[in-house]
Amino acid sequence: MRAVPPVPPPPRHTPRRSPEPPPPRPVALRTYYRPTHHKKPDSGGSLVTSTLLLTAPAVFAAAVLRPRSSVAGGGRRS
Repeated sequence: MRAVPPVPPPPRHTPRRSPEPPPPRPVALRTYYRPTHHKKPDSGGSLVTSTLLLTAPAVFAAAVLRPRSSVAGGGRRS
């Protein structure tokens, strides 16, 4: 029979290797301006067009309904 060598006792403290940090991930740089998103107006018309559509009939009506003198060829009052 052969003699079995005795098993050495485990060490009291086993030094652990610190886990390696994960590799760095790419990071997007922050922009210092906000990109503009051009949206088309919902109404389809511009502000100038809608203003003219509202004011032109009013100006025309004021010119047509303006009171005139009843005297034909009379002088103008100042």
